[in-house]
Amino acid sequence: MAQSPATPGFADVSNAHRNDKDIKELQRLAQTAPISPRKRRERPSRAARFAAIDLLSRWSAAGLASVAGVGVYLSITVGRAYPGRAAAWALMLLAALWICRRLQTQYRSGAAFAARPFRWRASFTSCLCVLGVAFASAPILLAPAGAEPALAVQATALVLVGSFGAAIFFAAHLNSAAAMAVPGVVFPLLAAWRGENATAALLVLLASAAGLGAVFAVQSAIANKLKAKHPRTHIQRVEFDVDQPAADHSAPDQQTA
Repeated sequence: MAQSPATPGFADVSNAHRNDKDIKELQRLAQTAPISPRKRRERPSRAARFAAIDLLSRWSAAGLASVAGVGVYLSITVGRAYPGRAAAWALMLLAALWICRRLQTQYRSGAAFAARPFRWRASFTSCLCVLGVAFASAPILLAPAGAEPALAVQATALVLVGSFGAAIFFAAHLNSAAAMAVPGVVFPLLAAWRGENATAALLVLLASAAGLGAVFAVQSAIANKLKAKHPRTHIQRVEFDVDQPAADHSAPDQQTA
């Protein structure tokens, strides 16, 4: 008569005892093993982030004004040679400037949007991305491939100065500063690459490195100052028994009586 196969789900007693012994040994080793605390990067406190958003909303007006000034000058100077290109570029720049300026004034005036500062910062940064691309595209959109070298050099130099100058005013938030600084590096490099001028490309790289270094230095100084002014607070957890306060309060009552 054939034996029935072993019923699944019933483990051997010896195997269970051995597994239990191995588990207890692993638990004992885990308790006695040295624990090295994991070092985490200390993030800024919520108060420091609120202060950074307030600085961004205050200083962004100067950054937008600098972009508008450089944009108007470029539109006038380049518009003499290429009026159609200058008009199209100026319309894109003014539309992006108007949206950014509207967001900034709404937040500073205490509108309903001001109750959500982190959402406002995200919306403002996304608008700055559009503004940065529209502004930094001047060396390519304003000056065609066969334009005079002096016109292309002027547009490239003004875009570099305007992009990094505005990024310094947005340095309270790193992403907002990068929204203006990164296009200010990419588009002048593309313009120098299109002109097949290695010297111009090298000069653009050097100027971009200096501008990025200045932006990061200002951003680091602002972040460190805000961290020192608004440090992180740690709430200590206190555990107590529910019956203990009643016993503690009964003794003073008897003494006062």
